[in-house]
Amino acid sequence: MDKEKYVCKVCGKSFRSEYGLKNHMRVDHAGRYNVVRVILPVLLLVVIITLIILTIRLPALEQQTTTTTVTTQQSKITISKPNLQRASDFSLPVYDPSSSLERYIGLSDFSGKPVFLEFFQPNCGHCINMIPTIEELSRRYGDRMVFLVISTPLKEQLKSVIEKYGLTQTILLDVNYEVFDKYGVEGTPTFIILDSSHNIVQKIVGESSIEILAKAIEGTIS
Repeated sequence: MDKEKYVCKVCGKSFRSEYGLKNHMRVDHAGRYNVVRVILPVLLLVVIITLIILTIRLPALEQQTTTTTVTTQQSKITISKPNLQRASDFSLPVYDPSSSLERYIGLSDFSGKPVFLEFFQPNCGHCINMIPTIEELSRRYGDRMVFLVISTPLKEQLKSVIEKYGLTQTILLDVNYEVFDKYGVEGTPTFIILDSSHNIVQKIVGESSIEILAKAIEGTIS
């Protein structure tokens, strides 16, 4: 029975001891022996190291952006707090139907000042609904924060909105949608708040309440 106890699974030879079987494997079946004794443990070690790296990286990625989704009666809004991403500079023409002069305004014109950017479309119902809210926020915080409306280039509709709803903020025309693209804006209204160093500190997508926007502004200017 002892003779049958240690049998080589490769060639079927039997041995009296485990040592004899191992020695046989090393000599006569070196390739198979090395795979079992060396390569498999190495592969297992690689898998363990990979799992450790993924475990370390995933929490770090999760910390880059904190996103909260809030449902209100008006619409579903998304609030994001990026990890102090630097805002891209831009220079856009000012839309002023009362003036024939063409002038441009850029983000760098407001160096050292916090900025509230509203991405706007004159044919967007949610944008229209937000006009009284943004007007009130501008009245409250306009002395401590710059308010800019970045609009799609629908001039005739924009003129009608200004006349009908009394939009008073500075309006910039994103003629080629370059700033929309730079800031990753996929829907309107989108509100992006920059601190005095022009880092993006908060991004709010969708029709929102004045309380949510005021809290975001106060957290930036305080």
